[in-house]
Amino acid sequence: MKEIYEKLGLFYLGKDTDKSTMEATEALTLLKNKNFTTHAAIIGMTGSGKTGLGVGIIEEAAIDNIPSIIIDPKGDMGDLCLADPTFSPENFAPWVEDEARAKETDVNAYAAKISTMWKEGIESWGQDASRVEKFQQVKKTIYTPGSSAGVAVNILSSLETPPSEVMEDSDTFTSYLKSTTVSLLSLVGIVADPLDSKEYILLAQIITKAWFAGEDLGIESIIGKIINPSFKKIGVLPLDDFYGKDERFKLATKFNSLLASPSFSL
Repeated sequence: MKEIYEKLGLFYLGKDTDKSTMEATEALTLLKNKNFTTHAAIIGMTGSGKTGLGVGIIEEAAIDNIPSIIIDPKGDMGDLCLADPTFSPENFAPWVEDEARAKETDVNAYAAKISTMWKEGIESWGQDASRVEKFQQVKKTIYTPGSSAGVAVNILSSLETPPSEVMEDSDTFTSYLKSTTVSLLSLVGIVADPLDSKEYILLAQIITKAWFAGEDLGIESIIGKIINPSFKKIGVLPLDDFYGKDERFKLATKFNSLLASPSFSL
């Protein structure tokens, strides 16, 4: 059985179910990874196993050396970093300590029980420690914006002057400028339309002029340039008519509050 789902290009997700008895059969549930080259959605009721299925797909992809970028606002996916092919009770103990104490059970004994349960559970689905070890060896990194729990994200690197190949290609530069500007405004809760948003147009103008002058930017310098831009017009309109000084100060204050926030990790 293992030889079938170890074939590159097949994801093993468990066994098919006999609908009349709702019992697992010996037929494997296999998916071709090429089916995930466009879009997919997992839909189900609360508690129906959506996250579990997603984890299974990610694990199978990782074993096949297919990388994943996982955006996890709920914090469920950090458990992907926990894999122990030895199923050692000592390694399980730190993760079950609170539960053991809540059950008024010896931590070591409870860890041994849980590790055995996981080992037997995995083996019951035709898998063994070698597959767990394959997954364990996959490099995993958790990025945590605004927290030191994982690898901090430095958003300011995107404000440095782009390389010449970006600056010299108008389409590439426009795309780069748009993503940078939209991302910055999203940090202060502004959903910006590049055509209609005064905030977007002002900030894009500030960034463009700085980059073409070879100037790297930071949040601090952007705050200053919002209040006192280096230009007097946007299009044919005077700057203060397009976006008044009081309005610009309010926008600058939002970025200043972001910079002053203890949760904002640079």
